[in-house]
Amino acid sequence: MKAVVLGNMTRRQAEALKRLGFHVLDGSAKPDLDNSIVVVVDDRPLAERLGALYMSREELEEFLRFAEPELRVPD
Repeated sequence: MKAVVLGNMTRRQAEALKRLGFHVLDGSAKPDLDNSIVVVVDDRPLAERLGALYMSREELEEFLRFAEPELRVPD
């Protein structure tokens, strides 16, 4: 199963999600929902249309702060 994230996010947020192992899409194409957990950032109508999870930009920032230790490069 893969985790797919799409929607309105900054480049920094998208890169951080990729480093955490998420598949980040630009939203121009409908993601393959088979065998995927889909999270839409900052676009509730799109999340509802796709039957996906929704996350605000603020919630994404909070998640990235939580995951920050995983983003650090080991010494």
